[in-house]
Amino acid sequence: MKEKFLLLLLILPLTIIGQELKSFSNGPLELFYEEFGKGPALYILSGGPGEAPNRPYRQIIDSLKSFYTCVLLHQRGSGKSRNIPINVKTIAIKNYLIDIELLRKKRGDKVISLLGMSWGGLLAMGYAAEYPASVLQLFLVCSAPPSYKLWEVLFDNQFARRSSAEIDSMNMLQKIFSVKTERELDSLKHFDPSSKEVLAYKAFMAIHVRAMYYDRYKIRYEHFEELFNEFNFQPIPIIDKEVMETRWDITEKLKKLNTPTLIIYGRQDDQGESCFYLQKECLRNSEMAVIEKCGHEILDEQPEEFFRILMNYVRKRKK
Repeated sequence: MKEKFLLLLLILPLTIIGQELKSFSNGPLELFYEEFGKGPALYILSGGPGEAPNRPYRQIIDSLKSFYTCVLLHQRGSGKSRNIPINVKTIAIKNYLIDIELLRKKRGDKVISLLGMSWGGLLAMGYAAEYPASVLQLFLVCSAPPSYKLWEVLFDNQFARRSSAEIDSMNMLQKIFSVKTERELDSLKHFDPSSKEVLAYKAFMAIHVRAMYYDRYKIRYEHFEELFNEFNFQPIPIIDKEVMETRWDITEKLKKLNTPTLIIYGRQDDQGESCFYLQKECLRNSEMAVIEKCGHEILDEQPEEFFRILMNYVRKRKK
């Protein structure tokens, strides 16, 4: 009896955690989300596209769940919503925005706040531009730009940060992997992790990731492994192509908004400060906070300063 009781105690928390995962539909696609805390709805949007909403987003939720009902969306093609067809029909900015709107309607939220990191910030701005009456406030954390005009600045800045040895290695690895499709590259995650091909692909991705940091020594092995294994890289080239070919730009729509917005970014973010000044210029009711000696990965490099800024703003808004 005692052993059965102990087993029940072990199983119960897992059951409770599992019950937090909920789903909704957009046409034939089943998409997933989680809920934490109580209060007004705050939708949390991860980066990518394709990043699983794991470690850094759980840290944010732990800080905010006493102020909000934190709704953690597993975006199409990522996390629990990963197993969908990845193509130009499913991976499009408008589809991601419709997903958010369908989730809002399913939950019955009259208005929502949105917190987006990187690509998630782009979605937060995009949703506010398309559904302004449904948005209470925005939190933009190292957000991607609201216009195609600054899209390729990221790649230029990353190139400038690489050593000649890294550039040579990247060019060599690019030749090897350019003959593979994105799906084939993604399948390498399921191969023997000690195989030469997997190790080479990891080295290729590591060169990309290092350029996102101010201090490269703050890249933790376990975090890189999590990123490599759980990030679905397949949607990225599709979105890159859409942004540039359609000349995607929501700046004029954003200028019509009076939505309270907090913009947080690292001074050495590889997207460049022009990205964040454009956000500030477009969102007239916004506050900007810059974190010194910090790149794109704020929660790895300067977590204490990030949470100080975030929580001070939240408490001020709650008064």
